Amino acid sequence: MPRRNEIPVGIRLRIVEMHQAGKGYKSISKSLDIHLSTVRQIIHKWKRFKTVATLPRSGRPVKNNPIPAPRKLSKKIKSRIIPDVVKPESFSSDAESSNKDPSVYCRPVPTVQAEDPDNEMDDYNIVYEVGEEADSSSTDVEEDFMANHFFQEQIDDAEDPGHERLGRCALSSDDEASEEDPMAQPFDPDFNQEKKIYSGSTVTAGALLLLLLTFILKHKLSNAAAKDLLDLLDLLNLVVPGCLPKSLQFLKNHPSQHCAEAETHLYCPKCASYIGVEPGNRCEVCQQRLSKRCLLEKAHYFMVMPLEIQLRNILTRVHSKLGKHFVRDGCLSDVVTGKEYKGDRQAGSITLTFKCDGFPLLDSKFSIWPILCTINELPYAERGRNVLLHTLWFGRGRPHVQSFFTPFVYELHKLSSEGFRWTDGTGSERRTTVAAKVCLCDPASRSLVQNLQSFGCSFCYHKGELVPKGQGFTRVYPVPTDRCDLRHVAETAKSFQHRQTGVKGPSPLVLLPSFDIVKGSVPDYMHCFCLGVVPDFVDLWFDSDLAHKPFHLTPQHLTDLDKALCAIQPPSEVGPGPRRVSDRKLWTASEWRAFALLYSPVLLEDALPILYHIHWMLLVSALHILLSPFATQEQLSYAESSLLQFVAQVPSLYGLENCSFNCHLLTHLAESARDWGLLWANSAFAFEGASSRLLQMYSASKSASSQIFSRVFSYEDALRRGSLVLQGASAEMKDLFRSMTSCDVVMRSSVDSEQTLGSGSQRFLTAAEVAALQKVHRGQHQGSVTQHKCLVHNNMLISTPGHSATTKRNDSVIETSSGFAVVQSIVALKDVCSCEEKLGCSCKTFVLFCKKLFPWRSHGAQLDANIAEFLVRVRRSDELCAVTCGDVVAKCFAIERERRVYVVKMPVFEMH
Repeated sequence: MPRRNEIPVGIRLRIVEMHQAGKGYKSISKSLDIHLSTVRQIIHKWKRFKTVATLPRSGRPVKNNPIPAPRKLSKKIKSRIIPDVVKPESFSSDAESSNKDPSVYCRPVPTVQAEDPDNEMDDYNIVYEVGEEADSSSTDVEEDFMANHFFQEQIDDAEDPGHERLGRCALSSDDEASEEDPMAQPFDPDFNQEKKIYSGSTVTAGALLLLLLTFILKHKLSNAAAKDLLDLLDLLNLVVPGCLPKSLQFLKNHPSQHCAEAETHLYCPKCASYIGVEPGNRCEVCQQRLSKRCLLEKAHYFMVMPLEIQLRNILTRVHSKLGKHFVRDGCLSDVVTGKEYKGDRQAGSITLTFKCDGFPLLDSKFSIWPILCTINELPYAERGRNVLLHTLWFGRGRPHVQSFFTPFVYELHKLSSEGFRWTDGTGSERRTTVAAKVCLCDPASRSLVQNLQSFGCSFCYHKGELVPKGQGFTRVYPVPTDRCDLRHVAETAKSFQHRQTGVKGPSPLVLLPSFDIVKGSVPDYMHCFCLGVVPDFVDLWFDSDLAHKPFHLTPQHLTDLDKALCAIQPPSEVGPGPRRVSDRKLWTASEWRAFALLYSPVLLEDALPILYHIHWMLLVSALHILLSPFATQEQLSYAESSLLQFVAQVPSLYGLENCSFNCHLLTHLAESARDWGLLWANSAFAFEGASSRLLQMYSASKSASSQIFSRVFSYEDALRRGSLVLQGASAEMKDLFRSMTSCDVVMRSSVDSEQTLGSGSQRFLTAAEVAALQKVHRGQHQGSVTQHKCLVHNNMLISTPGHSATTKRNDSVIETSSGFAVVQSIVALKDVCSCEEKLGCSCKTFVLFCKKLFPWRSHGAQLDANIAEFLVRVRRSDELCAVTCGDVVAKCFAIERERRVYVVKMPVFEMH
């Protein structure tokens, strides 16, 4: 007898078809005018039983090893079940507190078949005991474990012992596996199509397919959105047949080569102890019964990509760049110049810097905790382009540290003792060992991974002291100036490093071979300075509750600063353009860095009282030294003294309650630079691209962990292929790829070379230019020259004024061997060379015609009396000079305030 208000089978099939096409529950409900819960019931039933037919009340169809709905069990079955089970989200190391929960939740029990010696956890039949009744349409389990696991989405794959492997792109759908797209066959998996999309075109099929794949991955398009995009672009196939695929089948042909090697590591749902890839029958710590299928279903796992696989691929590609750091005798620069690095250097080995703090997802209770690594033996720019993702944990709160680090520690033990073999570009086989040397964390995560108390300094064991602040108390860390001189504070702190105060228990990091848990955990200036000290002091200046303080800035000051910031045109290396101080709650770390180091020395000159401005300049000048390309030991000592004075004067100027832990960490930055290179060499900014990509790849689906993992490695493959596929492409294609990926891999030139952007135009030199050229270029130049608007020299972008007006960038201010100058025009001169083929010769010299900037000689200005070396006041001139690329020293930043022009020497924001 049919049920009341039963939905016809045809509409049920339509719901399933729309779901397979990638439509969401709400979209299907709105399109078909069916209640959302009904849509969810039908799709849920289809996923579990592969049918849309109405199930009989007396029973339901079953198949081998289904995942049954939670149901009440008979007493006979309950006798086989141990009742001490807790909810998965409430596991704790305290077993007693776990057992106090009276509800019994999803307890798996294996049915052992003794006759079958090959019986494993994947073949177990699972039953559940629950505290309340639920039918097949219940969404409680789905909502409790949303976006955490891929097993429930791919239930049929669970029969395969290797179902934890991520062998295909996360965007592809199993329902389309049987569809064959005849247009997908011509596309080579490596994008090596040299065939043009039509006769006379400069666009190859490989480049077009690469841009299409990059677009889909970047914008996290669902299957439905990707299909709609292909349908829209299918209009091109009418004009140029065969230029684009017609279905998503081509995504299956281009999976990341690393995804198939990803591993799923499990942990106990009760005590969170590490289990491994294949669980046993019980947890060895708490004796909890285990089932691999249930652990995967309830998302008690995290993803791991072995380092050996990633290192082998990266070293094969960039082995020629190992050890090619920018160094100078007698100066500190990159990590290889630090005394800790040089003191433990071993031939035939590489070292890693790893970052292991988490970040929350926007509008979600979930967070992502990755372990990211970079190779210290690569130059800074290459380290940022070759970040290794080893571990990815996704869920609520924080991971269990012991379980989280176990695969990382185990693999590094193996790589440190045995090493691994790889083949370089010449075909020679090499053996390399690996050791982790530097750990980057924010202060909260550092206490977590070191297993220390949440207060106190792990570098000098300063416990701090509680002082009143507002209606409560805060812990402060003032400099102890009563017993010793400021210059000896750092040395005095070293003598107390044998004390083990504040240690709650063993840390997994102590098991890392050749890793010093104290010196190796360096203070990161991105967290303590950019996201700590600078925002704290800016908030103090504009705090209306402190209007009676001498350092308070009025709303009129805020308006003036907003107006001045909006008028600034920084160089391309700065990152995001300046935003108003009123919007500072939305600023990123790079925006705080630019404000503190580039804008604030000039903009705050007339706003802050002179005493407070001088105090602020102590901090800014010290950071400029620690972020310079090279620094001597004398400069480092000056920076250390300036930071100590800055922290020591905070209590008297701003109050003791504002001497925070981030202020205290400033006193350890100079010592960290001595041990592991200047601050830019070991900064979390090198990992920002990889971290933002992890957030970018999240789309709130049930298979979040595997989806992020798969999309990240597919995206990285697309970036690496871009440099090869788009090598001979047009400038427009390269600009499009760079805008979609924010990657300059196809735009930047190699070291000691020049590259122009754009075709240029022909013109003749003026008389003033000819006179200036004769001073630097031998011989008499005749004929026309090619003028360009942009030039890339040593991976440094130089352009003429107004070229980047739409993006509000100014890349025309440079420092030359004879002073500062503003580039007016860039021309290419034909070289007098000895090439045999004169007709095909491309030898040319680039000359920059500039207007000089002369230092301001007057000392009447307020800032000039206390000016630091990085900030120079200049005056403009009309004197034209010719500068060759060899005379260019560095890029600079020019800022004008009240008819005063200053040039700021650029610190290392982006080491090319």
